[in-house]
Amino acid sequence: MKALLIAPDLFGPPGGIARYTQMVCQVLLNAGYTVKAMVLADSPNAAVPATFNQPTFNYHPCQGNRVVFVQKCIEAALKMKPALILVGHVNFSPLGYGLAQLFGAKWATFIYGIDAWHPLPLLRRLAVQQCDQIISISQFTAARAGQANGLPRQKIRILHNCISSEFVLDGKGQEQANNGRLSLLTVARMTLAEQYKGHDYVIRAIPILLRRFPNLVYNIVGDGDWQPALMQLVNELGISRHVIFHGRVSDKQLLQHYTDASLFIMPSQKEGFGFVFIEAMALGVPAVGGNTDAAPEVIVNGKTGYVVNPTSVEEIVTAVSKLLENPQLRQQMGAAAQQHVAQNFGFERFQQDLLAYLGELQPEEPALA
Repeated sequence: MKALLIAPDLFGPPGGIARYTQMVCQVLLNAGYTVKAMVLADSPNAAVPATFNQPTFNYHPCQGNRVVFVQKCIEAALKMKPALILVGHVNFSPLGYGLAQLFGAKWATFIYGIDAWHPLPLLRRLAVQQCDQIISISQFTAARAGQANGLPRQKIRILHNCISSEFVLDGKGQEQANNGRLSLLTVARMTLAEQYKGHDYVIRAIPILLRRFPNLVYNIVGDGDWQPALMQLVNELGISRHVIFHGRVSDKQLLQHYTDASLFIMPSQKEGFGFVFIEAMALGVPAVGGNTDAAPEVIVNGKTGYVVNPTSVEEIVTAVSKLLENPQLRQQMGAAAQQHVAQNFGFERFQQDLLAYLGELQPEEPALA
């Protein structure tokens, strides 16, 4: 079957949507689809993984040029006449709708988080309502987007993010390098537009935690234009020796940070899924997240970590303290987290679910006489 993928990015700078879309492409190729990927933001110099170097995968980066992107999408559809169109972001839903109508193709739109939580512009909203299938990264996003945009419930399918087996294998090869020192870890962008990740609440919890755990360190991986304000807060609280901003790190360094962490923490208020939770949990690290977004779909409260009120320093301190003061509990929850990810967020589960959903879009075989 021929599939046309329309996506914002795929092989450019690392990002959650790009990683998710790569997994979708991999599933399609594994299932024997011929795929044309039309990608808005990628440049021709993007590093394409070797697994995509196959004759059934055609990749067209458009360097951020929207006019060229739309033109190339139309040309690709004219040439290949796809049976299936996958729209990798709700912003492209009007384009997906138009192409599906022109070529009689089945089509699906993917939704992730804040991209779809609020009322969409009229054309996007009408287009999404008309698509054959809406694939949501979480129940939380499906509920919020559905309510905000009147999305038909019968069209919504849930496809949780997944983690690659290669990541888990690479992580298991790491050895702890922190000499057993207690440490917290957050991996997230620090941007003024995304101040809901919870860095500031964790920072405010550190002085309280230091009373009981005087050698505690809080490691923060990521960067962004909110970082100077967070660094100022750290200095005001007098905890600069205990909070370390690492900026962006390599994949190998990231694995080391996960391996060294006593626990992972990101009390976000608006997480559409929280891929970093399953990265940490896959490596046996218990996680603490917020209870007002999709984190409870990933973290089993009291079993693989804790979910807390993300704006309550008191609840953050309580959850973190339980884990820091009890090595046996950390080990127990870490093992449960690893098992939970293997059972629910592996690539095999992702592939099985996606193929089942796409199977619903294929025409039924005529009944034998």
